[in-house]
Amino acid sequence: MTTTADVVVVGAGIIGSSIAYQLSRHGVGVIAVDKGEGPAEGSTGASSSICRCRYTHPEVVRLAFHGQEALGNWSEFTGLAETRSDLHRVGVIWMMGETRKKVEGDAAQLLSQGVEAEVLGPDDVARLFPAVSNCAEPFDLTGEVEHVCRPGEAFLYEPRGGYADPVGANQDLIEATRARKGNVRFRSQVVDVLREGERVTGVKLADGTSISAGLVINAAGPWCNILNSMAGADMRWTLTPTRIQTVYRPWPEKLGPLPVGIDATMGMYFRPESAGQQIMVGSVTAEDEQEIIADPDNFKRVPDADFTQMKLAAFHHRIPSLEPRGQVTGIAGLYTINREDVHPILGPSGVDGFWVANGFSGHGFKLAPAIGSMVAQAISGERTDFDTDVPLDFFSAEREPIDVSVKSVLA
Repeated sequence: MTTTADVVVVGAGIIGSSIAYQLSRHGVGVIAVDKGEGPAEGSTGASSSICRCRYTHPEVVRLAFHGQEALGNWSEFTGLAETRSDLHRVGVIWMMGETRKKVEGDAAQLLSQGVEAEVLGPDDVARLFPAVSNCAEPFDLTGEVEHVCRPGEAFLYEPRGGYADPVGANQDLIEATRARKGNVRFRSQVVDVLREGERVTGVKLADGTSISAGLVINAAGPWCNILNSMAGADMRWTLTPTRIQTVYRPWPEKLGPLPVGIDATMGMYFRPESAGQQIMVGSVTAEDEQEIIADPDNFKRVPDADFTQMKLAAFHHRIPSLEPRGQVTGIAGLYTINREDVHPILGPSGVDGFWVANGFSGHGFKLAPAIGSMVAQAISGERTDFDTDVPLDFFSAEREPIDVSVKSVLA
């Protein structure tokens, strides 16, 4: 049996569902297929879902901001009266050990792109978040170097940033797509890419059925290389499924509010979780983004003991009044890292009828609504509310690598 659609999106995680929803709201007939049993089984389910806008390049700042605007007006954006996700605007504080001049320059760039930004001094940090140390001296986690705290000179603060629920957001986008007559199918593994001559014309599924389409979009996350190979797309980008670890522990209410923290001096990030009853701690260092996974269906899904110990030690230094007790849990998921410039590749692959949306390198959740917008505008030729003005070719597969100072999630 063969079904027909304007576009087939392979993968229904946060990127695939964002593309499918944006296509449907731009009037394009879409079917999204995913081999999983349900939403958020891949990278999305393990996402930290932090929504911040500080990036090296203004175009990416703007994409993150446009994504944040959709996530912060989620019911209006999705058209759903009741949503599972929301943007918790707890603020994002950057603790990078930087000079005031550097922080002021980055704040100015954010403001120029429409993002609210402030420059905080150490006393401001103590006033807003009493439990959070304003130390900016790098902490030697080996214990070999004696640590003496030194207050930071300045800290960048994004007051409207925060975090969302990745699983809920994924579910909402699927429901919203179906409400606009788009089709999302799980337990639908693609086993072949169909062709007529040199053109891709659809996909074949494991149950023997086919979907014929004018365009196939690869949004398969860690499985993207398999699909690219099926389509004969010889990508010059190195896209590696990479194991990423996060740790959870309780957060006592008596310690007061906790923002999202991006903490380069400690090599970590942190954010509230479970309505503020827990905290999530992860890494912002390139060293922790090197464990390449050969089989995305088979990897260790809990964090390593040494990772847990090191990140919690760093977090306890940042929150000195936090008692070192409480149940510690965690999860490990996958980023698909573009090793050339840690930015996604998006759009035509070089094979007629086959587009890619791959290599998000840990940036996917916050950019997802804007990524869907870029794709939908390029296909439909139409622009509507919540659309971004950043063109699709900014992330083109034919571009030169984007210049970044560090090849990590903080690029």
